[in-house]
Amino acid sequence: MLDEDAKWFAVSLRITGDALDPTQLEGLLGLKPDLLGIIGQPRMGKQGRQYAPYETNLWSYREGSSSEIGFDQQIQSLFERLGHRVSELQRLSATEGVEVELFCGFSSGNGQGGDTLRPETLKLLVDSGLSLTLDLYPPTIDTDDTAE
Repeated sequence: MLDEDAKWFAVSLRITGDALDPTQLEGLLGLKPDLLGIIGQPRMGKQGRQYAPYETNLWSYREGSSSEIGFDQQIQSLFERLGHRVSELQRLSATEGVEVELFCGFSSGNGQGGDTLRPETLKLLVDSGLSLTLDLYPPTIDTDDTAE
């Protein structure tokens, strides 16, 4: 459980689609994926549990910045890592049957908070053709505490 004042941020670049060969993206983008899924192959959980097969191809890279660093800085860091390869994101974003998104997750110990994206960061997203997905997680409930 997070301390009441603690916050965490996660930024991932996700590329999906039937028309996508995810095994080629590491070379194109210069980023090693954290998750690679091939359509029809079973999804595997962190503890080795097997789930339903992938319905489409998936390539996902999670920005390696500290989870205490906000969205804006993590996105800027991701684009610095990509460098001139941002043009590949533009090409992929324009490909029919391929979706390119920046997935941003947030939570805090007290359920409050957020972050601000600067105009120059938003311009990077627009120019690269990325969709922005925000996923907000509620604070974790400590199930060991019992009401009296």
